[in-house]
Order: sequence, then structure tokens, then C-alpha cells
Amino acid sequence: MKKVLFALAADIAVTSVAQADFPLESLVRGAASEVVRSVVSDAPQQRGGEPATGTVPAAPASAASTSSSAPKAGCFKTRAKPLPPLGPRPDSYAPEILWPEDTGCDYYKFSDLKFDKGKAQKKAFEDASKVACSDCEGGYSFDAWAHFFLIKGGNSYEKFTPMLIALKPGQSLSWKGARYSGTVQATGEHPIGPYPCRQYHWTLKSGKNVVAEREGLYCEVKGEYAASATWREVL
Repeated sequence: MKKVLFALAADIAVTSVAQADFPLESLVRGAASEVVRSVVSDAPQQRGGEPATGTVPAAPASAASTSSSAPKAGCFKTRAKPLPPLGPRPDSYAPEILWPEDTGCDYYKFSDLKFDKGKAQKKAFEDASKVACSDCEGGYSFDAWAHFFLIKGGNSYEKFTPMLIALKPGQSLSWKGARYSGTVQATGEHPIGPYPCRQYHWTLKSGKNVVAEREGLYCEVKGEYAASATWREVL
């Protein structure tokens, strides 16, 4: 349609030049104006607030970008349903360092809970128990590793856990390492949310002098692929 209009306008302009003594510039300008009016009148019109025929409506905003369930900044992203929040630490739960730290994020399994302060305390305790050892891997051993001294034979770590869980609050286990002596005492049986947990206090001594102390925690939780819950070391 536009090609026909332009051709017609050009023909009108040429004919006008041949029949009248008007300036060529005025004729061309008039023919161009006529073409513009024709094209505008031929264009699709918008009616009733709806897009004109042939136009593409704007895409709606993505549902994901407006979802109220989107994870907070810095939190783990998953489609799984989060577990109920633990809430604040109960007054009866002690010591405070054995309560999960508030990260502001949802959690989906027990291992998502954070105990960074407790882990740092445990590492400092183990580092304090480090002793040189000529026949040890790496040239060092750790007197804080009670299971090596209390249990002889293989699987000492697995066998040590039932020994700790069997302790009642106030009861303890003691051992003598290469340089330091150690004691771990059961101090409580306070749960963390729905998880049964038990608390312990570890002490490392050189003679009568205390070298280091830390808090320990075991909880009864179900592993990702485990058939049932078992007692596991948290700290």
C-alpha cells in the first residue's frame, strides 16, 4: 500500500510540474505531505486501551522474581521445605556456645545449623594438645583425642561415642596422653529443638595446671541416607 501511495505522489508531482509554472520544491513538499497523511490514516489504531492489531504485549513479570518465598541474601537456595525454626535459646540450655548460631537463614537438615564459635574452641583445644611424635603421621599426635588412649584396636572413634552417651550428668572419663592428661565430663541432656542432645566439658591439663578447656556436643540425628537416627558428634 505504501509503495502505491509513494508512486502516486511522485506521478502527481511530475504532472504538476509539466502543467504549471510552480517551483519544483513546493510541489515535491506538497506531494510528500500527502503521502504522510495517507500512511498515518492507513496505520492500525489503538482502541479501548488495548494494543493495536499486530503489536506484541509486554511480558508479565516473572513469578520467581516476585516470590515471597525467595531465600534471603547469602542463604542456601533450594526448593525443599524448610524445617520449623528453633527459636531463641531456652534459659535452661547451657552453655550458650553449644546452641546454634542465628544466621537469619532457614535450615533443611541438622547439619545446616552453624556452631562456628564452638568449632573454633574445639580446634584451639586440639591445637593445645599437639605433641611431637617420631612414629606418627606428620610427626605430631594430639593428646586431646581421647579415643586413641581409652580404646585399643580398630574403630576406636566409633566405639568412643557409646562410652560418652552412656555417661550421666556429672560422670566423666579420664585418660593420660603422651604429655597431657584429659577429662571429659557429661554436663547436661538438653535437646536442640526436636533433636535429643547431650553436652560435655573437656579439660586438658599438664600436671595440675589447666592447659585448655572446651565444650562438647553430641546429638541424635538421622543422616541423609541413614535408616534411623544415631548419636553423632557435633562438637
